[in-house]
Amino acid sequence: MAILTIILLVSTVFALGDATKQPRNRCELSRDTVKNGPPGDYVPMCDCKGEYTPEQHWGFTGSSSCLTRTGQKIPGTETHPGTAPIKCACSGARR
Repeated sequence: MAILTIILLVSTVFALGDATKQPRNRCELSRDTVKNGPPGDYVPMCDCKGEYTPEQHWGFTGSSSCLTRTGQKIPGTETHPGTAPIKCACSGARR
């Protein structure tokens, strides 16, 4: 009976541990999907809340651009390889 009680307690702890995990949001899901992809794929950068960071860089191509919190490119912010990266607005002022 004591062994059964211990097994029940341990399984409850494991079940509760999974319930406390925060759900992944769009940036995290996108990042995790491409992490194991081919070299050179764009890997989004996410902040501590799981939203897209304002400045996104494509290491393989050297391009960069500004994104909204939801991952939408802000028109006119794209830079090309060899040019200085753009300074995006901080997350509080973003659309």
